[in-house]
Amino acid sequence: MGEGSDKVTLITLGPEGTCHERACRRYMEFQGVEDFGFELITDFHVGLEMLREGDERTFLVQCSAHPKVHEITEKYWTEVWVVDTFIFPTKHLVVLARKEIERARSLGIVPATKGYVDLSQWEEIVDVPSKPLVGEGLLRGDYEAGLTHMEHLEEHPDELRLDLDIGEIDTTWVVYGKEKRFAGEVIGIPSAELFSQFAGTAAATP
Repeated sequence: MGEGSDKVTLITLGPEGTCHERACRRYMEFQGVEDFGFELITDFHVGLEMLREGDERTFLVQCSAHPKVHEITEKYWTEVWVVDTFIFPTKHLVVLARKEIERARSLGIVPATKGYVDLSQWEEIVDVPSKPLVGEGLLRGDYEAGLTHMEHLEEHPDELRLDLDIGEIDTTWVVYGKEKRFAGEVIGIPSAELFSQFAGTAAATP
C-alpha cells in the first residue's frame, strides 16, 4: 500500500458502492487530492492492521456511527491517531422488502444502522457488514427485508418494495493516520456562525 509512489491509500468499508467509499471520494475532492486509491475491507480491525503496516500515505476512514469506533481509536493508541474528521451525508437509506412477502419477518441490517428502526418489528435480525451487501442478500432471499440504499429499489422495482424512506443522513467520518497531528490547539474549520445567536450568553449567565 503506497509503496514506491506518492499515491495516498484510503482503507475503508467495502465493497464498492458503500456510503464510506462515496464519502471518501468527496473528502479527497475537498482536499484537492487526485492521486489516491482504495483498499476496501469488511472488518475495521483488519483495516487497522493494514494501516499499521502501511506508510505515512495510508489512512483509515470510518463513520463515527460505526459501533467499533472506540475499539479502532483505542487499540493502538501509541501508533495510530485520529488526524481529521469531516461531515458528509450517507447515501439515500431505505428499508426495502421483497414484493412477494406481505409482512417481512426477517431483516438484514448493518449493526451501525440499527438505531434507525424499531427492531422488534422483525422476528429475525441478520447482521451484514455493509449496505450494498444487505441489498445483494435481499435480492437472493437471505432475508425478507433489509436496510440498504435506494438505488437497489430503482434497479429492481419488480422484486422489491419500499417499506421505509429514511433519506440521506448527515454524519461524521473519522480519519486515522500514523503521524500524530494534534499539537495542543483545536483542529477544525472555524464555524462562529453556528453560535452567533448565543453571543454574550455565557457572560450574562450568573
